[in-house]
Amino acid sequence: MQEHASDPETLVAAERVAAVREAFKVIAAEIGKLRGLDLGDHPPAVVFRPLRRKDAS
Repeated sequence: MQEHASDPETLVAAERVAAVREAFKVIAAEIGKLRGLDLGDHPPAVVFRPLRRKDAS
């Protein structure tokens, strides 16, 4: 099995980082719209808060 270099921040294969970030732009825009909704006293059923991976060092 061949090891591929990966982006340390995302753990995505280095050659795919640009494509993944481009695809995520659409998702991020939709999340932004959802966060802008006034839900009053009704919290959403799901909360999406991606976390950065902590260094293993």
